[in-house]
Amino acid sequence: MTNIIVAEEDKLRSIVQEEVSKLFSAKQEVKVEIDTLTLTKTLALLSEYGYPMSKAKLYKLTASGNIPCRKFGQKLVFSRKDILSWAESQTKPKDNSAEITLTLARSARRKR
Repeated sequence: MTNIIVAEEDKLRSIVQEEVSKLFSAKQEVKVEIDTLTLTKTLALLSEYGYPMSKAKLYKLTASGNIPCRKFGQKLVFSRKDILSWAESQTKPKDNSAEITLTLARSARRKR
C-alpha cells in the first residue's frame, strides 16, 4: 500500500526539490580539463596571462630546450601547468635597491 504524506505546500516543494537534485547530481558528469596545449593555444595562453610571445620566439625556445615541451609525432605539445610555471620563473621580481642606489648616486653627483 502507498503511504500518504500530508504536508504544507512549502514542505512538499522542498521535499521534491531534494529528490530531484539527488537524481541530477548522481547523473552529472565530471568535467576534466585537458592539460595539453598545441602551439597556437600555448601562444594564446601566454598572451592571456601577460607573457606575449611570437611564434618564432616559441620555436626558438623549444629548439634550444629552454621551454618545457614534448613532441607527439611531428607536433609540439605543451603542458598548461608547465608553461605557466615556466613563464612565472622567467619574470624577475622588482628590485628597488638598484634604483635607489642610482638615485643616491645622482643626488651625490649634483651636490658636488
